[in-house]
Amino acid sequence: MRTLLPPPPPTSPHYSPDLASLAARILYPNPLPSATSNLPLYILSATAFPSARSTSYDDLLPYILARLPSNDDLLAGLEYEVIFFAHPAEDKKKLPGWQWLVHTYGLLSRVLRKRLKRLWVVGAERWVRVLVEGVMTVVGTAKGRRKVGFVREVQGLEAVGVRVQEVCVPVAVWVSEQRKRRKIGGDGGEGRMGRRAFGVREPLPPQAGEEAVRLPRVLRETTSFLLMDECVKTEGLFRVNAKAVMVEALKEIYERGQQFVIWKERETALCFSCWKEGVGNVSLVELKEREGFDVHAAAGLIKMWYGYLREPIFPQTCYQALAKFYGGADVYLEPEQMVGMLKEDAEWTVLTPTARKILRMHLLPLLSRIADSGAWNRMTASSLAVCFAPALLKGPDIEEEMRVMAIVRRLLETMISNWKEHLAPALHSAHGTFEDRLRLPEAVADREDPVEEGENSIQSKEAQMSGIMLVDNDDSASVDAEHEVNEGHLHAPPPLPIRPGALPRSQNELPPLPPRPRTSSVPEDARPPLPPRLRSSTVAEIPRTSPTSSPTPSPTNSSDNQFKRKPAPAIQPLPRYSMAVGSSGQQAATLEHVPFYNTVEQPTGEPEQLESDPDLPQYDSLSMTTIPRKPVPKPGQRGEE
Repeated sequence: MRTLLPPPPPTSPHYSPDLASLAARILYPNPLPSATSNLPLYILSATAFPSARSTSYDDLLPYILARLPSNDDLLAGLEYEVIFFAHPAEDKKKLPGWQWLVHTYGLLSRVLRKRLKRLWVVGAERWVRVLVEGVMTVVGTAKGRRKVGFVREVQGLEAVGVRVQEVCVPVAVWVSEQRKRRKIGGDGGEGRMGRRAFGVREPLPPQAGEEAVRLPRVLRETTSFLLMDECVKTEGLFRVNAKAVMVEALKEIYERGQQFVIWKERETALCFSCWKEGVGNVSLVELKEREGFDVHAAAGLIKMWYGYLREPIFPQTCYQALAKFYGGADVYLEPEQMVGMLKEDAEWTVLTPTARKILRMHLLPLLSRIADSGAWNRMTASSLAVCFAPALLKGPDIEEEMRVMAIVRRLLETMISNWKEHLAPALHSAHGTFEDRLRLPEAVADREDPVEEGENSIQSKEAQMSGIMLVDNDDSASVDAEHEVNEGHLHAPPPLPIRPGALPRSQNELPPLPPRPRTSSVPEDARPPLPPRLRSSTVAEIPRTSPTSSPTPSPTNSSDNQFKRKPAPAIQPLPRYSMAVGSSGQQAATLEHVPFYNTVEQPTGEPEQLESDPDLPQYDSLSMTTIPRKPVPKPGQRGEE
């Protein structure tokens, strides 16, 4: 059996720094041990594999396995766990083939396979599950197959006892899950875990043990990364948009309360230390080898936080005041006016107290420092105001919002330009106060924002329902109400109607409704006259009554109807020239010298004579020349032809 050789030492000329850097992205230890077993936890990311066309997996494998516990530690009894994030990469050719996986599993030492306590495969597709189970069946043992568990998504690790907040999940995994969630139309999980950073009722959480407020974690970490020397000089801050899927993934990370968020811009990497009870401050190693979010993603997340405020910085209620006092083109905005607008104890201002605190504590100091580096990032106070003004407004009328946006740009540009020299000293905001707010809080409770449960959470519904049931089923309240009614303090409620089932059968039956009279609701003089051909002696006159007159009862028997039904008119044939027939059905007749054959048999005897009626239409005899018709053949002659 082939044995796996260790990689060459770093001092060797055969040592490859590029392969070592790739191995550090593919497999790395988690900063915190497993929450259930307290064993070392390792992260294996499939999205970090390089393309098979440019890198040899056989040369890369020794560098990857060298990052696992050494044989000496394993022989001493050390066990470990592995979380394999098998999310599909954008380039399908990055993933290794099944032949390489079978070959790799066969090269693992016996002690390395035996000391593996648990292997969680997260986000694997169906073919990956079949592949892993097949490899474990062919090469492994039944005990080894029981160590493998499959989880559909990152959040599913909570169900198997893994604390997702303490796992350093790769950036590509968050992006992959966000793309999958976009396809299926799901949410970021805030309905299940509640809000923590975006759209909360208190955007500035209270400071532990004090009445003051502090900056939320999302603003504290993103702003600290933006103001680093290399990041603040990046061209196009707040103007160049990051990928929307990256910003959405960052939003989900902070809503979940992930303890490890890696920021990386070129050679600058940052990850804030995380606190865990009994361990202390824990920091990541090899940050430069990890994947991280760039500076444009941090800037986009800050704008998203302002856009998600429940009450925007400039609400709709102040639109009229802004147009009245600051909307004129000839209105000159002075720094003293801006100080009066931002003061905490201002007598009158268009801004709410929360909006004034946010502007003083975060937005204006941040934009002022970015504008100071405008020689490198090409962002002036005017361009920053143009980029940030849409995030500070949120109204139902788009046309009105566009008109007010021009005023907000002027106000914001004036505040940014005069913050360092005029506004900050007048508002008692020292230069180092902003940097102090960005440091990691000393109190452990202030390092993470509190969770705000959703409005439609199950717990709030159960609490609300229990309160309603408690009031409705309280017997003491009903007894007191009855006592007050008896004393005459309150009016008794009206009695409820008797249910139909409580009455006797004879009382339940309602009296029959009187028959509706068959009369016309149209007056007699308004009805149109009948056509002449219907006016016949055989047609009976229809009794007509007006709506105001009462119907006259019929002298007939009471068992009959009150009014007689109109008799059907007699059918009278109209005179036609083809009806002149003889004694036989085949006898020829002549009308105006036109021969024809009558095929309708008539009864024997004298034909009926039509009575002349002056009201019937008279048909004059027409003298017309017609084309002779072909005689109709007899039934016997039809077959002969």
